[in-house]
Amino acid sequence: MKLDLTKLLSAGDGQEKYTVTFDMPVVKHYGEDFDIEETSPFDLSVRNESGKSLTVTGRTEVKVTIPCDRCLKDVTVDFPVEINEDFVIEDEQIVTDSDENADLAEGKSLDVDRLVYDQMEMNWPDKVLCRPDCKGLCPVCGHDLNDGGCGCNKQVLDPRMAQFLDVFNSTKK
Repeated sequence: MKLDLTKLLSAGDGQEKYTVTFDMPVVKHYGEDFDIEETSPFDLSVRNESGKSLTVTGRTEVKVTIPCDRCLKDVTVDFPVEINEDFVIEDEQIVTDSDENADLAEGKSLDVDRLVYDQMEMNWPDKVLCRPDCKGLCPVCGHDLNDGGCGCNKQVLDPRMAQFLDVFNSTKK
């Protein structure tokens, strides 16, 4: 969602509250798409300080569906989003850092989706589990071990040690 700040920027000073929504249906993380489960409208406060700087603050929560890292079941993960960004104003235009924040604002508009998405990226969990004791999938047949055992032989031998195993088995006879 693009938020037009023309009125606030031309005022030179003041504060406005906007009710905005996060409109992205999916988010990308390391090249994968993850579905947005739930969002809700939230208040975004934008303050113009003497026509020189712009402070944007707001808080929301986004629910994203992410597969469990062990068994691949869908898990709904809550992302608390805390927006607190400062921008420079020059000639009633929002100026962004060309390296990091170039796509957050353009001219007199602010990209709310990008603000929320950046906060989600910074708070992305290292590991997502459906439950703390998730057993994952069988490496042989792919059966979900949370639903019970599968009876596969899961003994994995290091191929570098195969010659030692051959020697051991030959002396065993």
